[in-house]
Amino acid sequence: MIINDKIKVFFDNVPIMVLSTSDKNGIPNVVPIGSKKIINNDTILTIDTYHNKTKENILQNGNVAIAMWKDFEGYQIKGHAEYYTEGTTFEEGKNWILKFKPNKIVKGVIKIKVKEIFYLTPSYEKAGKKI
Repeated sequence: MIINDKIKVFFDNVPIMVLSTSDKNGIPNVVPIGSKKIINNDTILTIDTYHNKTKENILQNGNVAIAMWKDFEGYQIKGHAEYYTEGTTFEEGKNWILKFKPNKIVKGVIKIKVKEIFYLTPSYEKAGKKI
C-alpha cells in the first residue's frame, strides 16, 4: 500500500500517534508514539525508548495498527511490524533520532510495512472506509 502525499504531510504534522499491538492470544496494547517517520512510500519507522509489552507483542505477533488524528481528520494505518536491536535498520533509526534528540536511549527500532489505510474521519461518507 502506497502512503499518498496527503497522508505523508498529515503524518509529519501530527506530533503523537497511537500504536496498537496484540500478543499471540489477541490481548491488545496501545502506546503513544512521538518518534516516528516515513522512510519510503510504504514503510514507517518508530523508535523504542520505553516499550515493554509493545516489544513483546511485536515479537509474538507483528500485526499492528496506527491511529492518528487532528481535529476532525484522522487515519488508521494497518501493517506488519518487525523489531530491530542491531543491523542496518537499527543503526539508521538510531542515527536519525539522535540527530535531534541526542539524549534519547534507543532500545530498539520498529519498522512497519504498511498494508492498508482507512479514514478515521468522523463523517458518514468517510468513517472506516479504506483509502
